[in-house]
Amino acid sequence: MGAMPQDPFIREKFTRERTAAKKLAAEYFERFPKDRYPTEVESWRHLQSQNIEITMKRLRVPIDAGG
Repeated sequence: MGAMPQDPFIREKFTRERTAAKKLAAEYFERFPKDRYPTEVESWRHLQSQNIEITMKRLRVPIDAGG
């Protein structure tokens, strides 16, 4: 039996106040652009503390620009 394949995606979870959460997501998209890392907000939810929990998903390795 071989080893299980590694998930090609990384998921990072953040909890921030609403304004800070929006800023963090924007910075994440700048750092890991969609065209190279297929970055997305996988999920988000409001917490009772008025914070937002965001799970960001992106490829571990960028897509080669050469195709």
